[in-house]
Amino acid sequence: MTSTPALVHVVLAASSSKSSSASLLTFLPLILIGLLAYFFFIRPQQRKAQAPRAAQSSGIEIGDEVQTVGGIIGTVLEIHGDRYTLLTGALGDDGNLDGPQPTRIVFVRQAIARKIEPIADIRTAEVHDVTPSEGSDHEADAPGDETGEHGGEAGEA
Repeated sequence: MTSTPALVHVVLAASSSKSSSASLLTFLPLILIGLLAYFFFIRPQQRKAQAPRAAQSSGIEIGDEVQTVGGIIGTVLEIHGDRYTLLTGALGDDGNLDGPQPTRIVFVRQAIARKIEPIADIRTAEVHDVTPSEGSDHEADAPGDETGEHGGEAGEA
């Protein structure tokens, strides 16, 4: 990317004559600043720009769970060239709708940010209303009474 032969030619031409050596010393700091800027600013930006291209070539296959740039999470259903069809939403264990309705959305490859690991579906246990029995020791701890035995704590479940 740099014109190294031209730079060598200028340096050799400048060193051959005594009067032009002063002009070379004038441009030497500018050349050094240009080289430092290339190695510290331009080259890292080029590497950063190449990283997403390398990640895009990572194998996303049918059945993988992915996240789009907009934050949509879905499962890849079909791949046609650079078009990926995602299924969003959730189905229950029995195949019926359980939560949001599943939707098919078509994205181009550039809109898919990354492949994610699927999480296990965690179901919460049903909470049953527990009422204290009549013969319990905590009769003073009624749900509306906050000055019970525990000194200011809310009622127990």
